[in-house]
Amino acid sequence: MHQPSLGIFISVILVALLPGTVHAQQSEVLEDFRDESLQFQRPDILSVQERPQPAFDPVPYRIGGAEIMPSITVDTLYDSNIFAVRDASDDLIIRVRPKLTASKQFGSFNIETAAELDRRQYISTNSQSTTDYVLGLRGRFDLDRESQIYVGTRNGQRTEDRTDPASPLNLQKPVQYRFASAFVGAARTFGQLRIAGRAGAETRNYEDGRDGLDVLVDQDFRNRTLLTGDLGAEFAVSPDMSVFVNGSVNQRDYTDQPLLSPSRDSKGYEITAGTSFQLSKLVRSEIGIGYFQQNFEDADFEDVDGFAARAKLEYFITPLVTLTARANRGVEESSTLGSGAYVATSFSLTADYELLRNLIVSANISYEEDRFQDIDRDYDITGARMGVEWRLSPRYSLHAQYDFRDQDASGTFPGREFSRHRFLAGITIAGM
Repeated sequence: MHQPSLGIFISVILVALLPGTVHAQQSEVLEDFRDESLQFQRPDILSVQERPQPAFDPVPYRIGGAEIMPSITVDTLYDSNIFAVRDASDDLIIRVRPKLTASKQFGSFNIETAAELDRRQYISTNSQSTTDYVLGLRGRFDLDRESQIYVGTRNGQRTEDRTDPASPLNLQKPVQYRFASAFVGAARTFGQLRIAGRAGAETRNYEDGRDGLDVLVDQDFRNRTLLTGDLGAEFAVSPDMSVFVNGSVNQRDYTDQPLLSPSRDSKGYEITAGTSFQLSKLVRSEIGIGYFQQNFEDADFEDVDGFAARAKLEYFITPLVTLTARANRGVEESSTLGSGAYVATSFSLTADYELLRNLIVSANISYEEDRFQDIDRDYDITGARMGVEWRLSPRYSLHAQYDFRDQDASGTFPGREFSRHRFLAGITIAGM
């Protein structure tokens, strides 16, 4: 019998999942330190993006029992609207991302580490150039075949994309913040039942910005500590079907509250239940529905609750074509003054086609609806993306991508409204 087939853990803050080309997902190794370790095993059937390609997959260096994988990605990117505003300004951007990962097995203990640097150099608008980095460490200890313990940490610096619903509207430069996080978790399988739990903490510290008149714009009110806890269980009813239930709790503590401003501290939870099933070898699905609630310490911010959902359906049209549909609904943290949270609902459809053994073509369309609490503001976001990756050899691969985003804003305080086109081409060099 298969192991239970659904990854029951989801982040407390839900995000729209919009997969791009393979090269774009390599950086997610660092992103996934928060919850990747607790994902349950999937069925043996693999999508186009999941399928290994031994003749073209990068080969790591092996030194003293450790596997070391260096890589560097160099992209040239044209952005038609670098400030994400109605009155668009374009620019050409050179993006360089060196990365190093390493792993080693010590008996029952496996340790992995990764480091990545991300430099974006704007050719005509140098003031928008940024440098980010991420460092991560993760360990897994196998008590036996059925029990595992996980620990991990990561820290670094990131730049907030101007298209983020929480991004300020009037700053000369995009906001950067430093972060540090850690988690510990455990999972155990009892025959057809798998139970897992996790606790984590993350801190963020935002840098102040300046507006068009060069006046300081305080961002300290966004500095916060996020505590999370997750507990879930999944039962395999049959080799092709399982049912699950999981719960998440969170506590958000803001460290620097502006004078005479309401506290942004809050506590919340989410409970979902659902099923994961596989219909023959053509369809694989995960559907979870439930309820979320986020309560604010100060009455000036309205508590938010509602229907939570996360669904994913994969249709394996042929061994070379995978169609993936996703839908999500949940509460997001708002960093907009006057608003404590917003409810995000998103849908996406992705097609991946293995045109050749070493050539994958992808296309994606998406829609997102953001409804803010406390202020009259709504966002309706549509997007489209096309990409291609051509693996020349295990060491070299080429990639290209086009994406479009249109964001409509409405309400008394409408916020950011814009359209943007991006064209990208680049090369990745990895391994030996």
